[in-house]
Amino acid sequence: MSTVTSDETWMAQALALARKGDIGTAPNPRVGCVLVYEGQLMSKGWHAEVGGHHAEVMALNAFTGDPDILHRTTAYVTLEPCSHHGRTPPCVNRLIDSGIQRVVVGMTDPDPRVAGTGLTLLREAGMDVVLMDVWPEGRWLNRRFLSAFERNRPWVVLKCAVSADGYADPIRQPEQKGSLAITNPKLKALTHRWRAEEEAILVGAGTVITDDPLLTVREAQGPSPMPVVLDPNGRTSPLARLYTERPKSVVIGGPNGLGDQVVQISSQGPNALLTALNTLQDMGMRSVLVEGGPETIRQCLTAGLWDELRLAHSPRTLGAGLPGPELSPDFAELRGEHSFGEDRVEYWLNPSSSTWVGSCPPPTLSIPLPS
Repeated sequence: MSTVTSDETWMAQALALARKGDIGTAPNPRVGCVLVYEGQLMSKGWHAEVGGHHAEVMALNAFTGDPDILHRTTAYVTLEPCSHHGRTPPCVNRLIDSGIQRVVVGMTDPDPRVAGTGLTLLREAGMDVVLMDVWPEGRWLNRRFLSAFERNRPWVVLKCAVSADGYADPIRQPEQKGSLAITNPKLKALTHRWRAEEEAILVGAGTVITDDPLLTVREAQGPSPMPVVLDPNGRTSPLARLYTERPKSVVIGGPNGLGDQVVQISSQGPNALLTALNTLQDMGMRSVLVEGGPETIRQCLTAGLWDELRLAHSPRTLGAGLPGPELSPDFAELRGEHSFGEDRVEYWLNPSSSTWVGSCPPPTLSIPLPS
């Protein structure tokens, strides 16, 4: 096996480890690391939680072999080792002190506090550093992190459910309040997992008025995202549960007294969406899940302010209601789909996001399919 092939094989293993950090690591990137000696895996690690050890340190701490072989051991790490003091010390220092002489890096870190300085420090210490500058799988894994630094905005995921006849919400009677599910209840575990994977969750004022949601993670494990409400006309009530029962929320445009933070805007539509994304960027939020309602989803699609759309299809018909989004191959790329019981989930991607990120692997389910 050639060195190039071997490097790619071991980097793929490090990438698989990095995927384990999909919950609880934001706003940090997802990183994996393996230590390899003469073709044998010696130890491994990944970044599992904010404030915890980084992947390189986890792998070094797990190493139980003879320390004398470290100078002939290769460290494979999916992202450039950090060179700054954050919640933890710089990883480059630990790698240099370990005696390892060869490091293969999946991609550079766009964070200005790193941005190549980690590679420089390793090389200045006499280490053989290999940068796999074409490693698109790593970009997709850290698309949220990269978007914040390279595009100056969070990664935007849209989520919507539609009936077999294309409606996203049924016609309601005046007394009907609360969310009316279109899809099978078993799908809720997956959609709540999606909530746990993103840092913020955005809805329009209509959703708050009609559903009075909490937008928490209940059917899966993980942190609840921070609520964001688009309320340019100040329609929502200060008695909404998002304001009374959630410790922190952001309201775009609503009157003072709503939520933890109110951001005033001068107009609606794309300006409100841009304000929301800019506010989240300023807060250090790397991603946002937009849960609607249908009009908010449509505004995101029309303005091009989206990256992924996860569209759940129900076999039920509603006959009438609020129409769901209409998509075409010219407007969005279909990455794949999953059957989920009687329901079906499609995964769409904004073509401009596809071009930017460079690689969009087939979607994978983050929870098991229901029996």
